[in-house]
Amino acid sequence: KHKGKGDIVFLIDATGSMEPGINDIKNNLKVFFDVLDKRVEHWRAKVVGFRDFVFPEVEPLVDNDFTEDLSVLKKQLDSLKAEGGGDEPESLLDAIYHVATMEQTDKGATEFDPKKWRYRSDAARVVIILTDASFHDPMEEPKGGTVDDVRNACHSNRIILYGFVPEMDCYYNLCEIDKSDLYLIPSPRGRGVL
Repeated sequence: KHKGKGDIVFLIDATGSMEPGINDIKNNLKVFFDVLDKRVEHWRAKVVGFRDFVFPEVEPLVDNDFTEDLSVLKKQLDSLKAEGGGDEPESLLDAIYHVATMEQTDKGATEFDPKKWRYRSDAARVVIILTDASFHDPMEEPKGGTVDDVRNACHSNRIILYGFVPEMDCYYNLCEIDKSDLYLIPSPRGRGVL
């Protein structure tokens, strides 16, 4: 096992457009979870679902606690339902900002709060995004919803951003965030790429 430490947030688009492929995504992530559990000694992870804060017909953010228990992590994933979303763009920037600005445990803590990141030098902080949509124009969003807000939050809180996102112009700005690695997936329809 790799002896590194990591806190990982799986930030998943849970809007209705994801419904056709959500089961495949869940199955693939469960395989990844199994590999993570076998290869990384000190991991914690959680699943966070995001939808649309602009059209909140259903819960716009489904947050969970960090866990070191593989079965709990899989239950978090299983409980995620693809529903709502309103228009095509979703509130990804708000969701990234939310997880990037979570509090951290105190330096030297021996017990870790499941609602907080571990202290910044105790573990890598990774956010993995899965979505099939663009994100709302920053001018429509409150504090936390602009690319600059997200860039600053990721930088100051040492967030490593990965993602599997559609090849859309809006994602080129996120690709420029330090320590980010977004895989732009082409789609002839512009939707349902995952």
